[in-house]
Amino acid sequence: MNKKSSCCAICENSNRASICPICVNYRLNEYGTLLKSLNSRRDSLYSKLSVVLIAKGKADDQFNWRVQKNEKLASLREKLHRNKEQLAQGKAKVEKLSQDLKKKNGMLESARNVLEKNRLEQLEKFYPNLICTQSLGHMAITSELLHKQSVVIKQICKLFPQRRVNVDGERNFSGQYDQICNARLPRGLDPHSVSSEELAASLGYMVQLLNLVAHNLAAPTLHNAGFAGSCSRIWQRDSYWNARPSSRSNEYPLFIPRQNYCSTSAENSWTDKSSSNFGVASMESERRPHLDSTRSNSFNYSSVSPHSVETHKDLQKGVSLLKKSVACVTAYCYNLLCLDVPSDTSTFEAFAKLLSTLSSSKEVRSVFNLKMACSRSCKQVQKLNKSVWNVNSAISSSALLESAHALQLMKNTSDNNLPNSVASFLFATEISDGKNESFIDGWDLVEHPTFPPPPSQVEDIEHWTRAMIIDATKK
Repeated sequence: MNKKSSCCAICENSNRASICPICVNYRLNEYGTLLKSLNSRRDSLYSKLSVVLIAKGKADDQFNWRVQKNEKLASLREKLHRNKEQLAQGKAKVEKLSQDLKKKNGMLESARNVLEKNRLEQLEKFYPNLICTQSLGHMAITSELLHKQSVVIKQICKLFPQRRVNVDGERNFSGQYDQICNARLPRGLDPHSVSSEELAASLGYMVQLLNLVAHNLAAPTLHNAGFAGSCSRIWQRDSYWNARPSSRSNEYPLFIPRQNYCSTSAENSWTDKSSSNFGVASMESERRPHLDSTRSNSFNYSSVSPHSVETHKDLQKGVSLLKKSVACVTAYCYNLLCLDVPSDTSTFEAFAKLLSTLSSSKEVRSVFNLKMACSRSCKQVQKLNKSVWNVNSAISSSALLESAHALQLMKNTSDNNLPNSVASFLFATEISDGKNESFIDGWDLVEHPTFPPPPSQVEDIEHWTRAMIIDATKK
C-alpha cells in the first residue's frame, strides 16, 4: 500500500474518524511507524537500564562487602584492644607474683643459710666426737681402699706388664711402640703397623687388662669388650640394661682374620661361629697368607677383595673403640686423683703411667695427702695423715668409746662396714694415767654430758636429775 502525502477533504473537514480506506491506511501507517520507533526506543532504554541495574547491583554488593568487612575489622580491633588490656593485666600480675616469689625465695635462702649456720654451730658445739669419728673413719676407709687398690693394681701390672719400646732394624716396623706382655700395640688406628700375631695378642691382653682395671677401680667404660684370647671383640652396648650389641654388624673384631677366610664366601667369614681359624696362627701355620702378608704399614685397598676392605674398616673401628674406652678410664682415674693427664703421650702410654701411679703406695699416699690438704689446714693434715697411714701405731681412743653421741655409730661401723684392720685402728684402747681425756694426733676429744630424756618421760627425768645434779653435787 502506498502512502499519500494528503488526506481527502471529506475526512479532513468532517473532523471525524477516517472512513475512507485511503485515510484509514494512511493513519495506520503513520501509527505503525510511530509505534515501531517507540518500540526501538523502549528496547534501547531497557538495555541501558539493564546495564545500569547490573552496575548498581555490583556496586551495592561491593558496598555491602565493605560494610561487612569494616564491621568485622571493628570487632577485631575491639577484641585486640581487650586482649591487649588482658595481656597487660596478666603481665602485671605475673610481675607481681615473680616479685613475691623472689622475696619468698630470698627469705627461704636466708633462712636456709641461718639453719645451715646453726646446724654447723650445733655440730661443732655438741658433736665434736662424732665429727672426729666420722673423719677418722672416712680417712681410714679411704686409706685402706687405696692400699688394697694399689696391691691389686700392682698384681695386675705384674700379669700385664706395659712399657714403651724403641724398635730398630726391623723392616716396616721401626720406631717407638707401646708394648703389653712383650706384644706391640698398634700405632694410631693402623692395625697393620704391627704383625697380625702381635696385633691380636696385644689387643686381647689390653681388653682383659681394661676389664680388670675397670672392675677393681669401679671406673666407667664406654664400650663392652669380650676377651677371647687372640679373637677378642668389642662393641657398643645396646642400652643401659642390655650389654649385648644391637646387632652382629655392630660387633667389631680386634684381630686380623686369615685371607682365605676373608676372601671366600660368607659361610666362612670371620663372623661365623663355627670357624676356628681366627686370630694368632699356630707355629705350623706361619707360612699361610694373611691380610698383612706384605708387611706394609699402609693398607692397599686396590689389591684386596671388597670383603677384606670391609674387614679392615671393622678392625679400625674396633681399635678406635678400644682406645676410647682406655682414654675414658684414664681420664676418670686421673680426675679422681686430682692429677692432670700426661700430655704428649699416647693413649696406651698414659694408661700405663696411670697404672704405675696406682700401683705405687708412695704415690697414692702423696695424692691422698694432697687431697686432704685442700680441705684442712697444713698442721691438721700432717697429724691426721700420720695417724691414718700409721695404722699399726698405738692410739689412745678411750674418749671415742666413752662418747655417748658416737657410741652407736662406732658399733654399727665396727660390726658392719669397717674391715678388721680399720676397726682395730679406730677402736684400739690404751689407758694413760687413768684419765678419760685423750689426744689422737692433735684431736682433743672431750666427753660431753649426756642430755636429759624427752619431756614425756617424767619418771626418767626425775631419775636423771637426781643422778646428774643432786647426787653429783653432794660432797
